[in-house]
Amino acid sequence: MSENGILAEVPGEYVSRASDDLPYAELAEDREYIAEIDAGHAGLVRIFYRKQKVKKGKYSNVFWLAVRAERIT
Repeated sequence: MSENGILAEVPGEYVSRASDDLPYAELAEDREYIAEIDAGHAGLVRIFYRKQKVKKGKYSNVFWLAVRAERIT
């Protein structure tokens, strides 16, 4: 299994929908967050997220980045 587990098998709409349950990225602690969702054909999955900060000039944006997923049995 690859380093990101089955993340490539989980459709993007489910990855996005699962991140809706996480706190605002700007206010969240710097740690790994976990969300679980029924991802259609991929079944019940646990998705691991981390905060990502991108800076462009004097502006910055903080968002959730899905880094790994695993099937829940």
